[in-house]
Amino acid sequence: MKKTTCLYYIDIVGTCNLRCPSCPVGNYQPTDFIASQRPKGFMEISFFNKILDKIEKETKNLYEHTIIALYNWGDPLLHPEFDKFISSIRSKGFYSDVSSNLNIENIKEVVVAAPDKLIVSLSGYYRETYLKTHKRGNPHLVVSNLFRLRYYMDKLKKDFFVEISYHLYQTNIGEDVERIQMICNDLGFHFSSDSTLLMPLEKNLKYTDAIPLSEEDKELVAMMLIKPEEQISFAQAYKATDCPLRDWTVINFDGTTALCCAVYDYQHNIANNFLDTPQTELDNLKRTHPLCTECMGKGLHIMASYQAREKLDKQIEKRLTELDSQLCRNPSHLRESVLTNTHETT
Repeated sequence: MKKTTCLYYIDIVGTCNLRCPSCPVGNYQPTDFIASQRPKGFMEISFFNKILDKIEKETKNLYEHTIIALYNWGDPLLHPEFDKFISSIRSKGFYSDVSSNLNIENIKEVVVAAPDKLIVSLSGYYRETYLKTHKRGNPHLVVSNLFRLRYYMDKLKKDFFVEISYHLYQTNIGEDVERIQMICNDLGFHFSSDSTLLMPLEKNLKYTDAIPLSEEDKELVAMMLIKPEEQISFAQAYKATDCPLRDWTVINFDGTTALCCAVYDYQHNIANNFLDTPQTELDNLKRTHPLCTECMGKGLHIMASYQAREKLDKQIEKRLTELDSQLCRNPSHLRESVLTNTHETT
């Protein structure tokens, strides 16, 4: 019997145009890397097609559905040939999943490409709020793009799922979030929200080892709705549970294969070229990697995959009530299926 779904995160863009403090693109310093710094670049469409051919060959008899998420730490809408990647995915009968901060100019081209799902990462409506957590971004551009997105979807008769993923901080749960919810209601887009994580995994490993955070990381933690120590505490009761992140394959723009979607440093890559390494070997490398043992021993895999859902939801609602947020009166805002979107481009 076939399994239901397999998921591949493929970073077709090896960087981002923003520098968000909760994301390693924004918070990783040169001294944080174990060896060399992470490279940047764009994936070639010809190489991507070879990746899809390999995925099709290795999964067609094992899974009913294959999801290709064109992101991990990079923003796919920055790729000048984004539409070709969506076309290639569609030609294979795979499902295309895209996440972006939507700080782009080519919104019509995105609609023409019509991915199956578009996640828009947001953390505020007003500029003062938004720039604290989406640094280098422009909320006016993002909001205008949401309206243009609906306009072109209607005009071109393109129907795909749009989710506004709102990152919860202590600083953005007042009028900012209310305005974003109203926009979602007006435009017919799905609104979801969840607590922010301190990413990548390497930062949390240092945190649990009591290694001092940088001043910038301390500022982020001070803004977080649910602190890292709370998230880690919730995870302890479930840490014997297997890690779902090991069931997903993460491919960087240059074809190297990452240990998982929560890890940033190339030092932890498990393969130099996805094309040269059978999926069975990749799966075994993930499950025998020493970093996995360390991570799971501390329960960090539960935190990274939001598996302590009941405890986390209760704490989120408690904190929202304490801060008198409108969100606490509408608990349906919490994401229904976090495991398919552990993090979005921020």
